[in-house]
Amino acid sequence: MAKHNISRRYFLSASAAVASLFSTSLIAKEIQPTAKQQEGPFFPKHKQADKNANMNQVDGNNGHAKGEVITILGRITDTEGSPVVGAIIDIWQADKNGRYLHDDAPKSSPIDPNFQYWAQLKTDSDGTYSVKTIKPGKYPAMGNWVRPPHIHFKIARRGLRELTTQMYFANESLNEIDKLYLETPEKQRASIVVDFKEGKGLFNIILEKV
Repeated sequence: MAKHNISRRYFLSASAAVASLFSTSLIAKEIQPTAKQQEGPFFPKHKQADKNANMNQVDGNNGHAKGEVITILGRITDTEGSPVVGAIIDIWQADKNGRYLHDDAPKSSPIDPNFQYWAQLKTDSDGTYSVKTIKPGKYPAMGNWVRPPHIHFKIARRGLRELTTQMYFANESLNEIDKLYLETPEKQRASIVVDFKEGKGLFNIILEKV
């Protein structure tokens, strides 16, 4: 009888250990979501007729935006690696001179009439997206704090947690002293930094399930 009890206790203990290992394995395989960042004070307020994926030109204008032309490509998935189809992506940023198209933004330079400032996209059937824009300029935030070039993203899809974040450019010295960038845990920073080669950068985004 005692032997039977020992065997039963051993079996239950072993089963619990296996279950624990299996659970840990699943957690290890789960992909970590993209780091969150503050929305900032300059999310567009006013309706805008032109919000397509080419931010370098405004419909009805013949000119092109000033600045270094870049293309951002990426894929949006969930933490299990499944593509997120039909996600709404809001993208907004400063122009070449660091100015936003916003009533409360510093007016240190004129608005660029040929820059779109805000785009609203939807992911394709495989979760991909792309946007053509320019590299934004740096700008003073407060005191001695100068914000590095960055682009704002907000992604929404039913069944997934809405994500607001900012995309930073690799090899920018201002990143390392930026207050918002440094608020992100060091191990998550790589998820919001993009290295551009020949004007193209890959910014994949991972959303959490609700």
